Amino acid sequence: MKVLVTGNAGFIGSNLVEAFLEKNNLIVGIDRDKSRQYVLTKIENKIDMIWDDIKYLESYYEQLEAIDIIYHMAAASDIARSAKNPSYDLVENVQGTHKILEMMRKLDIEKLIFPSTSVVYGENAPRPTPETQGDFRPISQYAASKAAVENFIHAYANMYGINAWIFRFANVMGRNQRRGVVLDFVNKLNKNPKELEILGDGNQLKSYIHVSDCIDGMFWVVAKNKNKNVQTYNLAVKDQVTVKELADIVCDEMGLKPKYKFTGGDRGWPGDMPKISLAVDKVFSTGWRPKMDCEAAIRKTVRELNVSK
Repeated sequence: MKVLVTGNAGFIGSNLVEAFLEKNNLIVGIDRDKSRQYVLTKIENKIDMIWDDIKYLESYYEQLEAIDIIYHMAAASDIARSAKNPSYDLVENVQGTHKILEMMRKLDIEKLIFPSTSVVYGENAPRPTPETQGDFRPISQYAASKAAVENFIHAYANMYGINAWIFRFANVMGRNQRRGVVLDFVNKLNKNPKELEILGDGNQLKSYIHVSDCIDGMFWVVAKNKNKNVQTYNLAVKDQVTVKELADIVCDEMGLKPKYKFTGGDRGWPGDMPKISLAVDKVFSTGWRPKMDCEAAIRKTVRELNVSK
């Protein structure tokens, strides 16, 4: 199988490429951030690499004609940046994905895997939230862009026969991550092991999944579900932890007992959803199960960042 992975030098994309190589697939990667080339040091000579923006895909059609399946991991996900530049996620996520869909239409590529997000549901959704929840009320440009892309995928699937799997992720963590609460805590504790600033009041309640489980879940569902058109799955573990509990786990794994300093408020930043719980009945019905719960995923992530006690 010949696989295109967009954003393959990013957090999930880099882990995904390594997992594909273990299965002896032919990989084409495209990423514009060459400063991230170091994460591909061990594998770049094993893949066909394109260092460019997905918005310029037309220049590479000849190279991409024989692609069997696309894992479209490239995305802008920095909510703070899009708050300062409100059109950023529209351009990068919506218009960028439209370039992918147009390439699929023109080159007759039939299969697409798209990572969406739990935050498309918004704050008024029932918890745990099932995939059938259709009343999206996103509270950030990032969430709105992911919801818009989901709808474009449905439209292209209907009009042009594309088959797609949409995965709404819980918070993903693990090796090569560039942002996120565990990385934030680790960096802060490395600078000052006696005090840890926690954004918000620490009561934010969310689900966390390790990147290895996230990738395993995608592989499992795509292999098991051969249905045509578009299938949507929440991809998460069953449990959740508060940010305060997460801080306790990180500090225990690092062998530290700092004083906590809370910034206050029910969320860490504008656009943050303080409570997220995803229903996992649908993905579990396929037979898939994550290997780690939230605590195990957090501990493994800390160790992968080489800061464990």
